[in-house]
Amino acid sequence: MLIQCTNALLEKMGISQSELKSPEGYEQLPNASMAWHANIVNINRRKAIVLMNNATRYPVVIYRPKPKDFARMRELIREAIIVALRMEGICQAVIDKYMADAGEIEFSTTANRSMVAKLNHAVYDVRTMQDLLDESTLIQRYISIRTGRLLQSLSGNGYFVPIREMLEYLERYVDEGEDGICRSVLDVELYQLKIQIEVEGFDIWRRVLVPSTFSFRHLHNVIQTVFDWQNYHLHMFEARKQGSKVKRIVMDDDPETLGCMDPDSCEILQDRFTALEEIFPNYDGIMYEYDFGDSWQHKITLEQIVSSDALEATYLDGRGERPPEDVGGAWGYIEYMRIMADETDPEHEDMRLWAASQAERNRTPEQINNRLKHCMKGYTYSRSLL
Repeated sequence: MLIQCTNALLEKMGISQSELKSPEGYEQLPNASMAWHANIVNINRRKAIVLMNNATRYPVVIYRPKPKDFARMRELIREAIIVALRMEGICQAVIDKYMADAGEIEFSTTANRSMVAKLNHAVYDVRTMQDLLDESTLIQRYISIRTGRLLQSLSGNGYFVPIREMLEYLERYVDEGEDGICRSVLDVELYQLKIQIEVEGFDIWRRVLVPSTFSFRHLHNVIQTVFDWQNYHLHMFEARKQGSKVKRIVMDDDPETLGCMDPDSCEILQDRFTALEEIFPNYDGIMYEYDFGDSWQHKITLEQIVSSDALEATYLDGRGERPPEDVGGAWGYIEYMRIMADETDPEHEDMRLWAASQAERNRTPEQINNRLKHCMKGYTYSRSLL
């Protein structure tokens, strides 16, 4: 595997000219797929190494390397690429084959101005998504998922998406099975979750499939989508296990949430960077609280684990209409239901008009799943049902 580095990165790693391989011949397939361009840059006043695959322009990021890390950069680069591909749900056997065939990491200078321009664009994309850079770890798990899905322009007309290029390349690259059928390069572990709003006397739940490599922020987006919440309020996850400290998985990018947390009584994790697979197999009672005023408690149960060839969340089924936004918690919801059931109540008409913009809308499974396709990007309540 050839890593084509800027002079700044080569100097930082202490790579001499005599150790460099020729940069020629790695711009076209098949060699281009086994080569990456790399640069060291400042992002948010921190050092970052941004790698970009020559063939697909898929990005990988190593963040805040210490001086000692540059001495083991070969190991770090290899691990970072493996982690990024695994987070995408790529089959481990495919990753192993790709890394084995790519061979030992060697270094060279950058190829030409065109490739450097593409690398600079990858750096720009990473900077636009810097809120997904986890300061607590070297190898970044979630920024590649977002930047790898940004549109890139072709040299002529048209656009492409790096992750699609990467998957298409790997599909052509892997061997066919013994029966002559080419297998999917994706082997995504999905959690089947039942998410139930806990209001006594009401049966309100949704069942979804969610990739295990999704973060809890992704799961927040899924929950908001399937219940048609409007995402106006703060949220938090809580995981409990007998004999272990409570884990609170919070909106670390919101100072109000962090300000009310006591690190002595619980372990505080960041929902943007905590993967579902780190929590769900080991914790039984997982709760999601939305709106700290109304305090809507959602009990999340892992029902089973299945496999898929798509890295996406899917709505399966559900029951019950969720409470209207800002109805006043469980008591307010019970009062709302009483008034809505009685057309003679003097407050009925006002309540009906108010609920038109606050209650869950009647959506088809297809409409919900269409919205779920965007849950990796974030969640914004839309007046449109499409």
